[in-house]
Amino acid sequence: MNRKNTFARLVLFIVLGLIIGGVLGECLGVLFGQLGELMNAGGYNNIVHNVFVSSFPFNIGFPDKPEPVVLDLYMIKLAFGFSFKINFASVIGMVVGIYIMKWSGER
Repeated sequence: MNRKNTFARLVLFIVLGLIIGGVLGECLGVLFGQLGELMNAGGYNNIVHNVFVSSFPFNIGFPDKPEPVVLDLYMIKLAFGFSFKINFASVIGMVVGIYIMKWSGER
């Protein structure tokens, strides 16, 4: 296995881990929010729900504007920007993805 293929696999497993972990985190956040309402434990504002749903936004562009920068040239409109929404479960998913990649390679 060459170096380029290994780097591509690493990026693939990291991105898949982040996506799957983020989706699972949102699903668990909704589940624990509903359980919090059923058990009178603060509703959607309980601590377990907040751990899974609270995210750490990361934007590339202007720090005071979360939306992308738009350049309107009359005939063409260009938007520049990049944003991540990382939560606790997506970080766990990334770690699990790297672990799976480590043990799924050719030997």
